[in-house]
Amino acid sequence: MTASNDLRDESTSQLDEHARLVPTKPARTPLPRGQLAILCLTRLAEPIAYTQIFPYVNQMMADLHVTDDPSQIGFYSGLVDSIFALAQLPTIYRWGKFSDRIGRKPVLLMGLTGVALSSFCFGLSNSLITALIARSLAGALSGNSAIIQSMIGELTDETNVGQAAPLTGICWSLGCIIGPLIGGTFSHPATRYPDLFGDFAFLHGHPYFLPSFISTTITLISAFLGYIFVEETLPSIVAAKKLEKAALAAQPVTYGSTTKDLPIRSTSSPATPANELSAWDILTHPTARSVFLSGFMLSGFAIGFDIVFTLFSYTTIDLGGIGRDPAQIGQALSSAGLLSMTLQLFAFPVLQRRIRSVHLYMALMAMWPLAYGALPFINLVARMGKQADGTLSPAAESGVWVGIAIAMAFGKVACMAFALNVLLVKNAAPNKQALGSMYGLSQTCSSIARSISPAFVSSLFAWSAEHELLGGNLVWVIMFALGAVGVFAAMNVIDGSEIQKEQEQN
Repeated sequence: MTASNDLRDESTSQLDEHARLVPTKPARTPLPRGQLAILCLTRLAEPIAYTQIFPYVNQMMADLHVTDDPSQIGFYSGLVDSIFALAQLPTIYRWGKFSDRIGRKPVLLMGLTGVALSSFCFGLSNSLITALIARSLAGALSGNSAIIQSMIGELTDETNVGQAAPLTGICWSLGCIIGPLIGGTFSHPATRYPDLFGDFAFLHGHPYFLPSFISTTITLISAFLGYIFVEETLPSIVAAKKLEKAALAAQPVTYGSTTKDLPIRSTSSPATPANELSAWDILTHPTARSVFLSGFMLSGFAIGFDIVFTLFSYTTIDLGGIGRDPAQIGQALSSAGLLSMTLQLFAFPVLQRRIRSVHLYMALMAMWPLAYGALPFINLVARMGKQADGTLSPAAESGVWVGIAIAMAFGKVACMAFALNVLLVKNAAPNKQALGSMYGLSQTCSSIARSISPAFVSSLFAWSAEHELLGGNLVWVIMFALGAVGVFAAMNVIDGSEIQKEQEQN
């Protein structure tokens, strides 16, 4: 009996020892839902302002008489789209670095103010130059994409970051639903809704002011809510506030004194963050470099697809497009935004839990060649179904919309890679204090792509159509090939969290 008890005690001891050796999965930290919700509201402002021009920008360039050649309209609309990212290029890293010093919240509010000012000015534009100045103003004054990504990274940890990472993509998708709907519905209001706006001479002279004004109003509301409800997340400032509260709690308060009379000394200053890294230090790190390069290509493909789809939809069938009007373009873009938001909410979390980040990232990047490759087949359907009066047969019209849905589905599945890119950038950060700089550099790379891609792809589309290169299909061949290069770049992405886990195990 004693031997049996000894054996039982020994087995129990071995099981306890085994349990101590096997690592347990940490409990998931609850998300700070209130702060994330208000950050999502502030994040909406930029995509709404950015995309509300898409349905009408080609028509706007035609109304401004920037060229007499319809095939060249795409070049000028691409220039308007590119100038935003081009102006953002020299400033976004500085905004991220600035937020590492003075805090995230003040930089966030400055960015929202800049976007509101830009949207208002764009609505008043009556020439190509003024439109370019207004768009460049938005790019130069806004670093909010990097700031909000940093704040989400600082509000979460490794147990819940997978839940929070898609939020920026979801907000962008929601903005891409609202923005084109605003632009497509409210451009030329005096002409389209004469009973409501026909008596307003100002709207006759400024047919694109109303959608821009609505976008401005949304941005100002976001700034107001951010000012009231957003809390600072910069680690050095948060630590200093905790230290101050602890010191206040420890100090005895005598009758007649106030808390303002108490001397509080902080051992940490927000103006001089610890472990500060230069841009060169970050860029020379292989993990960060691989993520930045792939993020550059991802941003280029995404904005390039939106731009070329808008131009492709606006262009006549004979010149290689499908001849849609601004309202139809707005509806297509908004529907695609709804699909993207649905995928980010329901598909991405499941895929992210079941598939390794680098493998999922590569699979999503492989969707871009398919998205670009689908567009010429939509034009082929339209050409085959074009009737003598210039309209499409019912079967061809249905086929065109099915083709649009397929191409958009490929593109929006691929856009789930943005949420993974946010995670990979955070995993590559050497320390939390450098998150603003990391996301600032990441967005700088994205800005380079977003400044090049619209002008490149729209010019390539116009050049292919004008000279009938490969039957006007050269643009699709080149974009398909570049998409394949993007897949190769995704294959070389390094996940910093996996390296860290290997080091901890060793």
